[in-house]
Amino acid sequence: MGNAFATIAVLAILVEVCVDILKSAIPFIHGWKSQLSSIVVGVLLATATATGLLHTLGIHLSAPWIDFFLTGLVISRGSNFFHDLLGKLKIN
Repeated sequence: MGNAFATIAVLAILVEVCVDILKSAIPFIHGWKSQLSSIVVGVLLATATATGLLHTLGIHLSAPWIDFFLTGLVISRGSNFFHDLLGKLKIN
């Protein structure tokens, strides 16, 4: 399970880096367009790497693409996701 969180953390950081590069290259990407680009990059990265957070946790779906999509949404938050997760784990 620790390896899964490391994978998710690396993918989240990659999403953040890719979106920062996109925003530098295409100046009109900001606001909701920035969020949308993060989601697209996150879902593409999760799908391309076949990384499903639910599958890793032992939850098997009949359609794996749903797991990739949800994982893409999670990692689209970038490193903020990981900081938020660690904060929640410390509280509980």
